[in-house]
Amino acid sequence: MEERCIFLVDSWKTFTDQDSVIELKPEELEYEMLTISPKVQPLDVLCFRMHQGCFKKISDFVFLHDLPVQVHHRDVILRLHSLLNQQFQSPRFENLIAEAWHKSGYIDERFMYVNPAKFMFNKLKSSCLHENCRDIVVLVCGWCKARLCFHHFYDAHHLCTIYLP
Repeated sequence: MEERCIFLVDSWKTFTDQDSVIELKPEELEYEMLTISPKVQPLDVLCFRMHQGCFKKISDFVFLHDLPVQVHHRDVILRLHSLLNQQFQSPRFENLIAEAWHKSGYIDERFMYVNPAKFMFNKLKSSCLHENCRDIVVLVCGWCKARLCFHHFYDAHHLCTIYLP
């Protein structure tokens, strides 16, 4: 750690206990402790809401198309969240977190960001990218822009890291 740092803590009582911080910090370290308001959590304002919205769009797609996937099962939920989390890590969405801090009122600077839901779920009128696949597209990959059916996104674990601007 540097000689001076900012210690940003959640408003949960355990995190705001100054005595615990003083007890655990290196003696030579200078720090400023800032607490995030319990009413305005930056990731709740923008990122988590969008993530939940994308999850709902995919689970609704499963129900609408009567796919043989039990979206209420734990392993399915975990896999969908894992795949979506990987999509949200695309450089295309990198300013999303910064804008969340602005929308929460913590910083004045605005950031241009790409809305993941709009990017991934608009323009789905064509068929899947994979050869000989005529299935309906569920989303557009945030990394490589591939139009993917549910099978090629979910079953084939589309964990893409090839970024195409």
